[in-house]
Amino acid sequence: MTTADNTATFPDHVPPELRWDHSLEAFNSELDDPFMAAARLLDGPPIFWARDALQGAPGWVIARHALLQEAFVDWEHFSSTPGPGLMKLLGIKLNPVNFDPPQHTAYRKLLTPLFTPKAINHMESAVRDTCDRLIADFADRGSCDFISDFAIPFPSYIFLALMGMPVEEAPKFFAWEQMMLRGETVEERIGAAKDVLAYLEGHLARQKTKPATPLMEAIVNGQLADRPLDDREMLGMFYTFYTGGLDTVYGTLGWSMRYIADRPGFQRFLRDNLDQLPRAVDELLRLFSVVCTQRRVTRDFTFHGVEMRKDDIVAMPIYVACRDPDAYPEPHEADLGRKTPMLAFASGPHLCLGMHLARREIRIAIESFLTRFENIHIPDGENYTYHAGPTFNVDSLPLAWSPTT
Repeated sequence: MTTADNTATFPDHVPPELRWDHSLEAFNSELDDPFMAAARLLDGPPIFWARDALQGAPGWVIARHALLQEAFVDWEHFSSTPGPGLMKLLGIKLNPVNFDPPQHTAYRKLLTPLFTPKAINHMESAVRDTCDRLIADFADRGSCDFISDFAIPFPSYIFLALMGMPVEEAPKFFAWEQMMLRGETVEERIGAAKDVLAYLEGHLARQKTKPATPLMEAIVNGQLADRPLDDREMLGMFYTFYTGGLDTVYGTLGWSMRYIADRPGFQRFLRDNLDQLPRAVDELLRLFSVVCTQRRVTRDFTFHGVEMRKDDIVAMPIYVACRDPDAYPEPHEADLGRKTPMLAFASGPHLCLGMHLARREIRIAIESFLTRFENIHIPDGENYTYHAGPTFNVDSLPLAWSPTT
């Protein structure tokens, strides 16, 4: 990791040794594996200022597990209320993601009963049915592109079912999200974000008349202590499920299946010990934590010797923290005996609301492939492709297999 030269423009409060004249996204894309590329940050300072920390915006980057865990809990200094960005341009906040306590707590309380382990148990049959239908389309071929044939549609269909939306909308929603995250120009990203908002506004109007699912009913009838939710608050919840429901599970599934396909011994172990899948899923979530989230500094203060200023943006690359050898010895390989909890779902008040559903989706998907197919592998002469933006996603993953005997 190299720091900036003296001619680069950086805020005065950033000391020269913490100035990094680089794009985090470009740096993470330099190797065949973005997680290994990002892990190089662990050789540098624990906190530094990047010229491009998040989609062109400069800011601090926290590159250690212990510091990131501390920052997640310290919402009084590291606020989730957004700075400049797409949501601010749209005039909404992701709800409850972009709120701090006590507002965050009140909003989350409305949604939590629908995402407890018990509630997810009631969804398992529908998740398995979705998984089975997708696999049936390519099982007899002996091969597939895991991403386009399974990893993208699988969580998308589950999201649409939660939201009471027709399954035919999946390709449009996914295209909009990819444009929001990967559009080449700001105008393209804004245009996609506006298209999503317009669709969600129409969906909200329909749900107010007749809620299609328990989640929709909970949102449109949601009450705070002294009043019902207003339209902007409800749209913020809709948008949160949209952004969270499509991208992160698809990303983790793609990287996890690539890992399994590359390691026949690990694959055989899981197939022969399906009772170990819950531990394996947590370890795969640690290995392939695909997200870099962000916070905003609420006031001038010193964090572990670094002078931060009010409204500084802070990038929080979970994919770096989860490869920190100080927290996880042998961090680049799966170890089902690890004791340190993984950080893939963040921590503190913003612990991921949908973590139990995500775990269940990933476990069911991996189990379904392992019980149907043997010798899952990437065919000779083929390879995967990926992109490393705000989330790390596999774009294509060719797989082949033999049927189980």
